[in-house]
Amino acid sequence: MHPSLEAFALAAGLLALGAALVHRLGFPPLPVYLLIGLLVGERLPVEELEPLPSLGLLLLLFSVGLEFGPDRLRSLSGKALRAGFWDALALPLGFLLGLLLGLDLRGAALLAGVVYVSSSAVIVKLIVDLRRAANPESEVVLEDVAVALLLALLGGEGPWGFLLSLFLALAYLAFARYLGPPLVRAVEAFSDELVLLLGAALTTGTALLFHAAGASEGVGAFLMGVVAASLGLRERLEHLFGPVRNLGVALFFLVVGAEALKLLQGFSPGLFLSVLLALLLKLPLNHRGAALAGLGLRRRLYAALYLVPRGEFNLVLGTLALGQGYPVVAQFAVLLVLISIPLGALLIRFAPEIGARLYPRKAMGTA
Repeated sequence: MHPSLEAFALAAGLLALGAALVHRLGFPPLPVYLLIGLLVGERLPVEELEPLPSLGLLLLLFSVGLEFGPDRLRSLSGKALRAGFWDALALPLGFLLGLLLGLDLRGAALLAGVVYVSSSAVIVKLIVDLRRAANPESEVVLEDVAVALLLALLGGEGPWGFLLSLFLALAYLAFARYLGPPLVRAVEAFSDELVLLLGAALTTGTALLFHAAGASEGVGAFLMGVVAASLGLRERLEHLFGPVRNLGVALFFLVVGAEALKLLQGFSPGLFLSVLLALLLKLPLNHRGAALAGLGLRRRLYAALYLVPRGEFNLVLGTLALGQGYPVVAQFAVLLVLISIPLGALLIRFAPEIGARLYPRKAMGTA
């Protein structure tokens, strides 16, 4: 028997047990997946689980793209820019925090990125689990996800990498805008099996193409989702990909927890307090951004709380910082992820109750 089967059987059994424990409480299981990874990471050969965790992340970002077809992207772009401006102010504040921690300019810049980036994968999974994707505040949050993905495009390797990545993104968006709608009727005749196989091949193929261009694989998966939405495949692909995506995402966060444990080595109380400060920094910024997006008082609060979780991109930055000789930034990133995901899950779960207490309807009119 191949060792990957043993690793998969153990991982799936532990994840199922964790999901069962929180099911009755009405909590999303994602934080439990992370915790399981922390607990068993040293005993579980997570490398044997690939490619399912990486595929799960790509399918999750593909699902985000499905929700943002060309028409919806155009209608919401103004909100994204207004909300994103205030969100981006976390960058200079994170840079200042890095200087206060004694880092040099490069280390402070890495820490600024860690403070700024919210986790698209975590936020989307929590919103989907709690069935709030159609809420007005979720549109602002998901736009922030889209803006983060488009900014990741700027990470092309050198000027030619940037130009090639930009050309690819524009080509995919142009296809979705001009060629997708005329092809809707022809695609309707495809069988579910053909749609499933084409969707899987094009999503992973696009991710590989963007990786070869020096851009983020996640950007490619997201844009492929936009193209699929323009072809009228949103509902069919959500139905076909949903179970595989959920399995892959569960394994992805188990692996994240297992790998995060390696970076966590003897952190100081001062670093812990700095992480809490970083979590507080973005709350008023996101609240203000949601106000400019036209949301009411309660919805502004919800949007700010939705952006608390940090995740995969923060850990990537932490690993990069560790390789460049900044262990404090790596520890900061790991602590931020470990604290923000469970805390963010609780805040998102109880956001309506928190909003009702802070902004009673009798005192504020309508939310």
